[in-house]
Formats: sequence, C-alpha cells, structure tokens
Amino acid sequence: MSDTTLTDPLGREVVLHDRTWHGHIIKGHPEVDGHRALVEQAVQAPEEVRMSHSDPDCRIYFAPGPRPAAKIMLVADVVRGVVKTAHLAKKVSGGAIEWAR
Repeated sequence: MSDTTLTDPLGREVVLHDRTWHGHIIKGHPEVDGHRALVEQAVQAPEEVRMSHSDPDCRIYFAPGPRPAAKIMLVADVVRGVVKTAHLAKKVSGGAIEWAR
C-alpha cells in the first residue's frame, strides 16, 4: 500500500503515510490491523471531529469501528497535513466539537 491523501468534510487534506501506518499505528495499535479502509473513512466521513486538548494544530476524528462497541479514533495534524495515529476507542472524547454529522 502507498501513502494516501484524504480530505475531511471541512476540505482539509491530510496524508496517511505508509510508514506511519506500519511503523507506528499497526505496531502500537495492532487492533486496527486489517482496518485501514475504516481508518481512512474516519477522515473522509467522520461522525464527529473534535479539537485536541493537547495540540491546537491537531484534530480528533471519530467514525464507526469494526464492531458496534468500538469507534475508530484518528488524530491528524491539520496544519502539517499528516495523520499522527489511529486506534480503537470505546467512547468519543476530546475537546470541543469542531464538526459533527
């Protein structure tokens, strides 16, 4: 697989680098292995986008996960235009809502 450029509902582009997918996300969060399409959909068709408490340049995207009780949670630096991490979450959390479906 190669780097993927994704556009969020607010028109921002972020890149999911292959090295980030394999070198960080799959290594640190093996529960999302095999679910790259769901991770990409978290940016393209999220249920909600929240501001990050810890970094004003980052947004947290939430989308349906691979099972009913799980959400995909993806963090992207929207200033640099890169996906930083993704994993499964049990609930939606983070700062103020920036966008919601």
